[in-house]
Amino acid sequence: MGVIQPASLIEPIELASEAEFDLGGLRVKPAERAVLRNGDRRELQPRVMQVLVALAQARPAVVSRDKLIEQCWDGRIVGDDALNRCILALRHLSQDFSPSPFEIETVPRIGHRLVENGGNHESAMKGSPAPSRRIAAGLAAILILVAIAGLFIWQHQRAAKMAGAEPASIAVLPFRNLGTGESYFAQGIGEEILAQLAREPQFRVAGGRSSGQLESDTDIRDVARRLNVEYVLEGSVRRQADEVRVNADLVRASDGIRLWSDTYDGKLDDIFLIQQRIGGAIAEALRRKLVRRPTLSGPLVTNGEAYSLYLTARGLIRTRNMDVFVTSSNLLREAIKLDPNYAPAWASLAESLSLENFSDGTEGLIAALPKANGYARHALELAPDLSDGHRVLALLLPYGSPEALSHFRRAVELDPDSAEALIGLGSALAAAGEFDAEMRAYRQARETDPVWFRTTGQLAIRLAETGHRAEAEAIGNSGFADNPSNLHIILGRIAWILGDFSEAAKHWSITAHANSPRWSPRARMGVADVRIIVGIDPTPPRYKPAFLTVHQRSDVQVGAPPTPSAWQMHNRNTAAADVYRDDNHMAAKLMLKAGRGGELAAMYDSPVGLLSIGPNKPLRVDQLHEAAVVALALRQAGRSAEADRLLTRADSMISAVYRQDTIPFMLDADVAAIRAVQGKDDQALSMLERAMRRGWTDSGNTDLPNIADEPAFVSLRGQQRFDGLRSRLAAHLARERAETIRLHI
Repeated sequence: MGVIQPASLIEPIELASEAEFDLGGLRVKPAERAVLRNGDRRELQPRVMQVLVALAQARPAVVSRDKLIEQCWDGRIVGDDALNRCILALRHLSQDFSPSPFEIETVPRIGHRLVENGGNHESAMKGSPAPSRRIAAGLAAILILVAIAGLFIWQHQRAAKMAGAEPASIAVLPFRNLGTGESYFAQGIGEEILAQLAREPQFRVAGGRSSGQLESDTDIRDVARRLNVEYVLEGSVRRQADEVRVNADLVRASDGIRLWSDTYDGKLDDIFLIQQRIGGAIAEALRRKLVRRPTLSGPLVTNGEAYSLYLTARGLIRTRNMDVFVTSSNLLREAIKLDPNYAPAWASLAESLSLENFSDGTEGLIAALPKANGYARHALELAPDLSDGHRVLALLLPYGSPEALSHFRRAVELDPDSAEALIGLGSALAAAGEFDAEMRAYRQARETDPVWFRTTGQLAIRLAETGHRAEAEAIGNSGFADNPSNLHIILGRIAWILGDFSEAAKHWSITAHANSPRWSPRARMGVADVRIIVGIDPTPPRYKPAFLTVHQRSDVQVGAPPTPSAWQMHNRNTAAADVYRDDNHMAAKLMLKAGRGGELAAMYDSPVGLLSIGPNKPLRVDQLHEAAVVALALRQAGRSAEADRLLTRADSMISAVYRQDTIPFMLDADVAAIRAVQGKDDQALSMLERAMRRGWTDSGNTDLPNIADEPAFVSLRGQQRFDGLRSRLAAHLARERAETIRLHI
């Protein structure tokens, strides 16, 4: 039989039963894993707190490494790295406070001891010291106090200097994956560090979408030039099972000098602490002060496995590949099972679900929207200040609604450097008619994320829609000088907006032959649209070509008016009316021509509204082109007084909007429709002529093929000025057809 060994005489550290104590001005609460000073609370990992308690209990004596492992790891065999990580974490903790509450000294080959700054825990010596020794001790104490005071003043001045310094501009390149499997986890680590720095006023951080498009082996100086930054952070991640090693390097772009470099080893659950430490080290290297240091607990922090699933899902969502959204949704569901309180996973699940390629198409999206909406709202219940939660919820709400605008505003307030939130805000501002503010949001988004396609593309598109073609093309050329596929997609889109269809076809044919996985299919679709709209190819039945966006196609039915059951189906609830918005607008015009105004007016009284317009619903600027149709439907149903009230609401809105500098030319055409319905023919014709001078060609997604068929312009038929407009539009289309034929595409 084996020999029974005596029980260990070393008591393990049990945090739940350890009493609170003071340490260098800190209040340490082991049971809560927290330290506090003047209301500033920091939470520690359980093992880190155990090591702190063990060292504090023995202070200022040296505690051997073996004893620390016995007390804090129950004697289990662990490597030196485990204890070293805890010691490093405690040193960083002490450095986070000014003055530093304690120091941890390492005694080579023996262990560590904790020295409390400003405290004296030595045992009192027996007897009284000699007078000379008392004097010496008194002088020494005075010198120590002077030194401490000087140190405090120096630290205070240094902190003030750091706080008042100009923000440091920095880019974070995608972290390289040195392990097996997909690179999304490694890229996500870099993005989270970027997000941490972006929340700090002492940093100006290049947007993650732009940084993510640059390879880690790109020349640092080229990165800095393209992103307009002074410093670049690059790194790598190696994950093996539950072990993670993160290496980070901070480089000054002007001379390539590596200002700081470090390696962090830990468990997967330590990754939030590692990210926090890297952010702190960067700030220290650049002499900047962090004022919004992230916490290591709460709804924005989770366990390592859930975080890994989340980062992988976010990487898939960023690809915008329709084939991967089901996978990203499933990964996020797994993360939520592991941690139901992790708010970012709920917000991302809402976004991923709304992007899925449903087998039943549009109807699948309509069915998914309420569920996605609920996920986004739950994320905000868990974390009310989650910027991405507000952004995603705004995307899921009806386009242009006041609630959507409110959430986009909040998203930008919480994360002013989020290009995605800024683009969403710009779109919502456009719906509200705040066009000057919209343009500022797009310009700010591009300054933040200058290399990302959407920031350059959105700004260029809006400039084209306001008649500024030269500036729009200059933005495209400068933003996509290194990406020909992107460049020709956006130049084609600018040409299409301004009715230069042959030029659009020329650009899109170049991308169509470039074999770009993302853009070539869209470009081929665009070329087909050009051939249809200029009359080279016959129009497919019930289809209005419109290359509305570079992200998705929107087909609008232009054949016979819908059946009553189809009309009701497309307007059965707010989500359906929003998804079918353009189709419903076209359907309403066809129904008006068929004399079905009473059917339309009945929808005006419903909770959904007619084209989302109702007697008690606020009218938006983006609804002006629909308001003309609604007013005509009310008149056809014998409700002229209500039609006039609606047009009066539109009038007051128009007066306010035209005080701005930025006016899209489509608004001129929308106002022309309102004026024509009001019987103000001269004003209507003047607005149509103004729109045409600025680039309008009556080729919008909900415009009928012949302007004379538009219900709002019926009163203008036969007038000389209107016939002149029709002739100019027809001649323009004939020229575009001839030029497209000459291109042989």
